[in-house]
Amino acid sequence: MLTRENYFSPENSMKYMGSTQFKDFMQCEASALARVRGELPVLTSTALLVGSYVDAHFEGTLDLFRAQHPEIFKRDGSLKAEFEQANMSIARAERDPFFMKFMAGEKQVIMTGVIESVPVKIRIDSYHADRTIVDLKCMRNFAPIWSDEERAKLPFVEAWGYDIQGAIYQEIVFQNTG
Repeated sequence: MLTRENYFSPENSMKYMGSTQFKDFMQCEASALARVRGELPVLTSTALLVGSYVDAHFEGTLDLFRAQHPEIFKRDGSLKAEFEQANMSIARAERDPFFMKFMAGEKQVIMTGVIESVPVKIRIDSYHADRTIVDLKCMRNFAPIWSDEERAKLPFVEAWGYDIQGAIYQEIVFQNTG
């Protein structure tokens, strides 16, 4: 059974495909498989860490996140600038009742299903049963992003594969709830 603690384990990454894995496989199958097998490090960046920081705040696990990620702090113990900015974004979001209504669902709901004979796992940031799937994204801006593959600028939703992720989430929620 998948839990918050074992969701990203190597065993469950081999057993279930997640949306991030799917997007990795779309980019390069060999490197994606090597990453799943633990032969390559999991890709990380400051931007991903900031997004995880904000996620941790809204799921109520920010203290644990801070303890597990000393790299977000400066030598003097204060937060690095990107995470201070994340705190300002969080504070702004919390002043918006409409936004907070969406974030008030059940946190980090895990579901599994099968798409095209492939076992799939999802973890929903905020789920309102039979109403809404919320997946929180932290974006620098909404500007289109250049795609070498498409040789054009794409809306950020397509460029980062959020449309694919949304489709995966919708299908797995449908399989679990009808």
